[in-house]
Amino acid sequence: MPGTRLLYGVLPLPGRIGQLVQWETGTYLLLCAGLMAVLLTCRAMRADEDDGLVELQLAVGIGRWAPLVAPVVVSWGAIAMLALGVGVILTGLTQLVTELTVPGAWTPAGSVANAGWAFIALSALICQLCRQAVHARGLTLVGLSGAFALRVLADESGTGWMRWFSPLAWRDLVYPYTNDDPVPLAVCAAICVALVAIAGALYTRREYGTGYLPDRSTSARRWHVRGYTDLLARLAVHGSAIWAATVAATSALFGAMAGGIAELLVPGSATGSYVGKMAEGSPVEQYLSLLTIVTVLLVVVAAAQRVNTLVLRERTGLIDLKSAVGISRTRLFVTQGGMVLVEATGLLMLSGGVLAAATGSQLTEDHAVARAFVFTVSQLPGLLAAIGIALAVVGVAPRRFGIVWAVIAWSVFARFFGGLLELPRWARNLSMMGHHLDVVGDPDWVPLAVQAAVGVAGTAVGLVAYRRRDLSSA
Repeated sequence: MPGTRLLYGVLPLPGRIGQLVQWETGTYLLLCAGLMAVLLTCRAMRADEDDGLVELQLAVGIGRWAPLVAPVVVSWGAIAMLALGVGVILTGLTQLVTELTVPGAWTPAGSVANAGWAFIALSALICQLCRQAVHARGLTLVGLSGAFALRVLADESGTGWMRWFSPLAWRDLVYPYTNDDPVPLAVCAAICVALVAIAGALYTRREYGTGYLPDRSTSARRWHVRGYTDLLARLAVHGSAIWAATVAATSALFGAMAGGIAELLVPGSATGSYVGKMAEGSPVEQYLSLLTIVTVLLVVVAAAQRVNTLVLRERTGLIDLKSAVGISRTRLFVTQGGMVLVEATGLLMLSGGVLAAATGSQLTEDHAVARAFVFTVSQLPGLLAAIGIALAVVGVAPRRFGIVWAVIAWSVFARFFGGLLELPRWARNLSMMGHHLDVVGDPDWVPLAVQAAVGVAGTAVGLVAYRRRDLSSA
């Protein structure tokens, strides 16, 4: 299928279980590792410089190279732990699936590590070029998209040498579970080190707080703002547009992949048995239930990131300024939460509509179009639960916002890998994503009601705690 080839690349033949795992699940791991690398590096390197923390560190006598080396080392270590987990899990699965091998388990892990390290190096390089963390993050994410486009171009043109220019295509140089060639792993790791060295050369010649690209942080335009809500809405427009484009493009891509899903997941096939452990129902139901987890994940991440702006503004003192001019804490909290809910609901509706339209152009049997929309939109209670948990953390322990990302990570892990690892059903159900209604049969409202209750309770707890705690605790 063209859509499947576009997303995952070329499936190695003869299509054994290991090849399928690294082809499908491995693609998600590479993209997640790249995104994780960009966010970690830009936050630890350039955002700390924007906040004045690097100036403080230099003032107390740490080395000149620490602001560059420390974020790179910490981020590389985080990616290494992710790759180690991948290798350990795949090695453990060799005891359950005879087609999986130990060498094959560690070549995908090495590919994940190299991809993450490459985007760490690219982020470090772009952080030297840009003047602010937000610009560095945006430009690096454009680089991540460009790497994906290069991988697609290499697949479609059959040009092998082009794969060397995209970290997302380095996996295809290694051929996990096929050739398991370690040489490209070593060469790609050396490329990552070289990119960091280039970033270091730029760092030594860059003045603190500046960059090599022109400053576009200010504008001569004047805003006629009508209240605090209007200000938040205007500040959110740019980010919302980016998330909307990302969600729409992802949903359209997944919908375009639905054409031959019945043949791909035919009962008794290797692919069918593999996916059958991850989701239940007919091939169409399995396919859409898994894909909507990914599309809803994007919306959940966007919502959590938007809630986290309360913590970031508190750390920079903006909340104190807003309180000083008469904006109550209740209004600050409720307005931010309401903006998050409106934006996330809009993104969810957009995702469901685009996925249904794209699916309808490829597949119509077994209620595919209706299921594409309903499977997405009916996960709104799970989205409410995510927002409620995030708001509760902001109110009770803003320094522990990492708990929210841990809950999101578990939700994805439980839904994608819970069946493969034979986790108890109750553990798999402890997920904010994947609980949805179906257009066929009697609907099960209990999970959705529980999620909605968690969202309301989390919001209430967060509001009460936010009104009472010291703002400086962030």
